[in-house]
Amino acid sequence: MLAELPQQIHIRYEAGHLNVTGALSQRLRITAQSTLQNLIPNISDRSIDLICIAAGAYTVDRISKRQKTKANDAGLRTFPICFHVADLGYWSQPKVIDQIAELLNFLTGDFWLVSFEIQKRSVTRNPQTMIDFGTNWQPSHISLYSGGLDSAAGLVCELLRGQRDFLLLTASHQTSVRRRAIDQINALKHFIPHARSLSHASFIVNLEGSYRLRKQETTQRARGFLFCASAAVLATATGTNEVHIYENGHGAVNLPLSVSGLSNGFSTRGAHPTFLRMMEALASDALSSQLRFLLPFQFMTKAGMVREFAKNPDLIQWAHASHSCVHSSWRERSIAHCGECPACIERHQAFVAAGVVDMTPYSRRKIWETPNPLCNDYLRAYLDTSLGWVKGDSRVRERLKTHRILSELESYDSEALVALHHQHAVETLSVYGDLLDYLVQGHNANTSWQAVA
Repeated sequence: MLAELPQQIHIRYEAGHLNVTGALSQRLRITAQSTLQNLIPNISDRSIDLICIAAGAYTVDRISKRQKTKANDAGLRTFPICFHVADLGYWSQPKVIDQIAELLNFLTGDFWLVSFEIQKRSVTRNPQTMIDFGTNWQPSHISLYSGGLDSAAGLVCELLRGQRDFLLLTASHQTSVRRRAIDQINALKHFIPHARSLSHASFIVNLEGSYRLRKQETTQRARGFLFCASAAVLATATGTNEVHIYENGHGAVNLPLSVSGLSNGFSTRGAHPTFLRMMEALASDALSSQLRFLLPFQFMTKAGMVREFAKNPDLIQWAHASHSCVHSSWRERSIAHCGECPACIERHQAFVAAGVVDMTPYSRRKIWETPNPLCNDYLRAYLDTSLGWVKGDSRVRERLKTHRILSELESYDSEALVALHHQHAVETLSVYGDLLDYLVQGHNANTSWQAVA
């Protein structure tokens, strides 16, 4: 007998709010600050539909906590979801429905049974026109800016490489991220004069009256869809067709640290090249604009990005104001950087491998300085994989090959991906390699890893 499907979930947008009803009940507030306020009168119904779909998927993903069982160890979920849209004729096309369902499945691993119904909004909108900035200025591109270390390093690198006059978009589920981003951007203008040519906009969503964070899904894998959808709408409204994603190549590809993770270990694919390709196709067609989602640092490591400005002490000090800890997403009080999570481990690795003293104030403990650091499952797997790359273990190359197939990366240069992962491994062992010596030999650290780097 077939299992009964969950009750359908309905998503409706009305005047700055998103309402989720049916099997789930939630209200989401959508706030657009700064430049985006000028977007509201110009935005088309189909653009609002795209935001509604992306915000609805994000909300459902976040408030539906995964329930892992022996029969479902990844906690995969099934969502029969109906989006209420203004342009029913467009969204109800089978091709478009398949695009959205496949994109969400790729991002989250869950099954999305997508359908649409008509929604007659109170205001009939004209076809989308470009934002009037009051001058002849037009941004060269849109860049997503989160305030994390990749964002900070990416922004500095683009400015040092001569990029000018682009528009930063902070799309977030926390108002604190917006405040930090504005402070970071304003501070950067003191160190890089032409950073004054930047403009900034914010798109923030907040759950209203939601239950405690521990009852929510912490992975929030659908965030990338919401962030990229808002960037696509802004790009179209400003007359540019490029969106830049500041993510290092190793993080974007997100090769799982174990064979078992190939099927259910993708905690984030928000910057994965295949997702960006899917997003590009969906948004370009929906918004009638030839959009491009680009990874300017797709063949660089995080340490490589930091290394580009490592000799400038002012910029390095500025980069330390970035926030990388997973607890920032969970909004745990008194924790800026814990020193134990994967993000903190990789942040420390990036600074040190770039030749920079890590001055991050970790609020718990630095796992790499504890008596038994390899009790941390992530750090142990992180080092084991790095050791495999440096030693030429065929198993890690085979894992990358399988990952390329499963995540539809066959078009990427395989040797370039191998070189990227090998470089990351060398950098990792230059920072943490002595921990492996500690495990094998006790306290007699072997400094040969520094020579390898």
